[in-house]
Amino acid sequence: MGLSENKKQEIFFKNIELMCNIGVYKHEKEKPQRVIVNIKILLSDTVNPKNDKINETLNYNLVYTKIKEIAKSQHFNLVETLANQIFKYIISFDKITHLSISISKPDIYGDCEEVGYKISSSEN
Repeated sequence: MGLSENKKQEIFFKNIELMCNIGVYKHEKEKPQRVIVNIKILLSDTVNPKNDKINETLNYNLVYTKIKEIAKSQHFNLVETLANQIFKYIISFDKITHLSISISKPDIYGDCEEVGYKISSSEN
């Protein structure tokens, strides 16, 4: 099997920093908090941009724009809820074989770099 027959295609977003209304405690509900979003999307081997056209792959601008829209759409009590809403949107694309999302809150504890949640699909 040649290298091209065993390719792995991935789109990723590293450390998207968003301000989000999130948290269950009173002080968390008073003002937006910083959240960090990381996403790894494995693309199906049917994705093959032969003609250099955006419709031949997953348009990551659609994903990026929707992540920001979801984060601003409401107050979230839990990072799990925010992550699951983003997950549900992205996994709906038919060009994806695996998806992993992590969301962290970096400003919660002074002696801890980040606290967060990760969700991922089963790898095929």
